[in-house]
Amino acid sequence: MESLKVNYRNIQGLRAIAALMVFASHMFWDILPMRTHWAKPFIVPIGPSGVDIFFVISGFIIYNVAQRSAAQVDTAGRGRAVYEFVMKRIIRIYPLYWLAFGTAALIMIWVPLPASFERKPQWALFFLINGIPNFRVPVAWTLTFEVYFYAVTALSLFLFPKKILTGLLGWFAIIGLAVVIGTVFDLSMLLKYACAPILLEFLLGVVIAVLIERGQSRYYAASLCLGAIGMLGGAVELHHHEGWAAQSNVLRLACWGFPAALIVYGTLALEVRKAWIMPKALQYLGDASYSLYLWHAIVFTGVAAVIAHLGWTGSVDRTLLATLMGMIGFGAGLLSYHFLEKPSLRLLGQVFTGRGVRVAADSAPGLLRPSSCDR
Repeated sequence: MESLKVNYRNIQGLRAIAALMVFASHMFWDILPMRTHWAKPFIVPIGPSGVDIFFVISGFIIYNVAQRSAAQVDTAGRGRAVYEFVMKRIIRIYPLYWLAFGTAALIMIWVPLPASFERKPQWALFFLINGIPNFRVPVAWTLTFEVYFYAVTALSLFLFPKKILTGLLGWFAIIGLAVVIGTVFDLSMLLKYACAPILLEFLLGVVIAVLIERGQSRYYAASLCLGAIGMLGGAVELHHHEGWAAQSNVLRLACWGFPAALIVYGTLALEVRKAWIMPKALQYLGDASYSLYLWHAIVFTGVAAVIAHLGWTGSVDRTLLATLMGMIGFGAGLLSYHFLEKPSLRLLGQVFTGRGVRVAADSAPGLLRPSSCDR
């Protein structure tokens, strides 16, 4: 099957773009003067949609990974296939997240959060089980949904190794029904986690995987144009609604989820048809996107506190301060990628699966990083 063979370099590049979108939008919150910066209205409304692109990509990649794991059932056995699938997901997500979690806890001793910030039980945050919002690692709310999706996919692989799509579609059907009921009857608690509308963005990625698997790669130009227009239009629409970025908001799925799917499909189709490949620089940043995504908000909090302590917020140009903060956050992400993420993947992969996990081939969201569909 083509989707199990092709090294999707465009997915890596798109992952980098999505991470940088989120990265840029968060630069306007920690340094107080930046909250009124002239560039904020142009970046903050659209930046968070990078998360939606991540989720669609994740659906595409994880479906392909599960298909490949299913192909190993006859030779390796069902238990071994499921074990390797689950262990790779754990190795990809948790070790680096736990390091970020511990670092954030230390920073918060010095820079405490406002009392109004909702705090979740530490165990829920530590294990990414309904840890929404995550007051330790703010961006990790997306990892909570990723882990949930991985768990359901693993269960489908165990129960239906030859019909994984059937198992996933059953889960998505339940979520879809719950979203309709929760929306019609205003049952907001139903849509907070287990049946959040944003979960259906994984389904969009699965649909794209099936289309690519079956050789469908037409209309990529129209898909990209409609996706970009839809994403921008969706940002305008969502910006005028209270709670516009909430994962429980059906409007987010409509305004960003579907346009994100069109962008992901169009980007993939470009590569399948050998029309255009993302630059190597973006592919590299796609490899590093998990570290960039995971650490930047933590680093921003610490750097902003240092800037405030030094008294620079009122005397140094705010754009210069934001640039400094961005450079430090970017550098910290790249250092994490080279000296924490890559070595831990090799070591833990060797210990728990008998072979190192390739960084560019098996990833986590938000993130999260596929280049050969072994995400």
